[in-house]
Amino acid sequence: MAQYLNMTAKQVIIRSATACLAFGVHFIAMTQVLSDPTRPPVAASSELASGQAAAGPILQSILISPHRAEAIINGQTVKVGDKVGEAKVVRITESEVFLRSGKDLQALKLFPNIEKNSTRGASAPKRTNSADQRRHQGQTLE
Repeated sequence: MAQYLNMTAKQVIIRSATACLAFGVHFIAMTQVLSDPTRPPVAASSELASGQAAAGPILQSILISPHRAEAIINGQTVKVGDKVGEAKVVRITESEVFLRSGKDLQALKLFPNIEKNSTRGASAPKRTNSADQRRHQGQTLE
């Protein structure tokens, strides 16, 4: 009977230690800092937080739905007609916000370092055979 109690006590200690270890690993994993994919870039938020004036307005996000179009510029939510500093928001698209200041029009891009290359509408060189070339040059085929 004593052996059985010793065996049961050992099993309880092993199970308790395993549970504590599992909880400890889980706790450590939960305390790690996860990055928020919707958070504005670090450079933009650090400039705004420190109170430094940026070189210009920084577009952080664009929100478009069938009933509204808004943008977040320098941490402020704006829509068409609102002011950002001295400039007025005149247009919001999926990737850009246009600001008018007097006669100047400024485009703020959501991803300024990425350019979209479109092949739609681009004229690709056409392949022609020699008979087509002679026909286009006014020569007759024999």
